[in-house]
Amino acid sequence: MGLYGLFGEHSPEGCPLNNLGNRELVVRMDTQLANVAEKMKVKIQQQYHSGLEHTFLWIVDAEDGHTVQNFAIESGWAKFNSLKIVPLIKYEDVIESCARLGTT
Repeated sequence: MGLYGLFGEHSPEGCPLNNLGNRELVVRMDTQLANVAEKMKVKIQQQYHSGLEHTFLWIVDAEDGHTVQNFAIESGWAKFNSLKIVPLIKYEDVIESCARLGTT
């Protein structure tokens, strides 16, 4: 399993606050998201949203990026968002890697 950032962005017109169809999808998926994540073997770590920027960042633990992609499609979030999936590591792992490489 690995950590991934799922970065999403939609237009103001596509925002669930402004778009009835997308709002209904978001409300419906709220009750189903945990089941979809479990089925896809994705563990949602954190979810952050910026309403007026129309962006979000979810941190998930998954087997690979394709699993995250399939999760985004299956959950419906790919329907109205442009998505970017980025592998992540924890900051302390960066520090450990730097320390192993040494300093001058």
